[in-house]
Amino acid sequence: MPKSDIDKPFLSVAIITFNEERIIEKTISALHNWVDEIVVIDSCSTDGTLNILEMFNVAVCQEKWQGYSKQKNLALSKCTGKWILSLDADEIINLKLKDEIQKTIKNPGQYAGFKIPRKFYIGKRWIKYGGYYPDAQLRLFKSSINARFKERAVHESIEINDLPVGYLANPIEHYAYKDIMDYKKNMEKYAQLAAYEIKHKSFYVPLVRGTWAFIYRYIFRRGFLEGKLGFELANIYGNYVYKKYLLASKLNQR
Repeated sequence: MPKSDIDKPFLSVAIITFNEERIIEKTISALHNWVDEIVVIDSCSTDGTLNILEMFNVAVCQEKWQGYSKQKNLALSKCTGKWILSLDADEIINLKLKDEIQKTIKNPGQYAGFKIPRKFYIGKRWIKYGGYYPDAQLRLFKSSINARFKERAVHESIEINDLPVGYLANPIEHYAYKDIMDYKKNMEKYAQLAAYEIKHKSFYVPLVRGTWAFIYRYIFRRGFLEGKLGFELANIYGNYVYKKYLLASKLNQR
């Protein structure tokens, strides 16, 4: 028999994983004693991720990698709660945000969803400047609106069909990369993915775009306030922009 509204979970969390043993225990530990349902789509992890997930009351489904948007949408489709919180495997909900989420979904007012700011970490260091904060993302929403991630190769975001969206005050803690080299490696991967999305653009000028991206992040978004690390981050981001437009131009010539 189908569950009644009373029996259905009130808050579901959707997460996708692949080799996340570095962080996933902290992510789930911050959720397991107050959310009603945790749905994980795992892309056949080969490390200890699945062993860690077995420690918790988590619904795990293994699915071959189909891309960020499709994996995340699959996770959303398996959630049964009245509200859904979509998280990355390296994002942690602290106690203040937990309290705010619980209060908000009990009395959401006119809003169908909420954007949540994120604190971006390299290792244990919060990067406040350089365009990394507040970086608010739509992550909490009513399941009834059928919100979905846009079909993108990378940097996917949720579509909510012009419904009213509110903002939470407390941030998600995003422990994205273990060190600067990890960040650089991933940005190189993202450049290749992003190139396919922009390959049909007629105006590339990769060097100009990359240089401007560095200047914008380092000067106008005050990345210089992060010291040496701020320079390295702006430089890596500038190279990411340069490479994705350079690769896009090459793809367009094929």
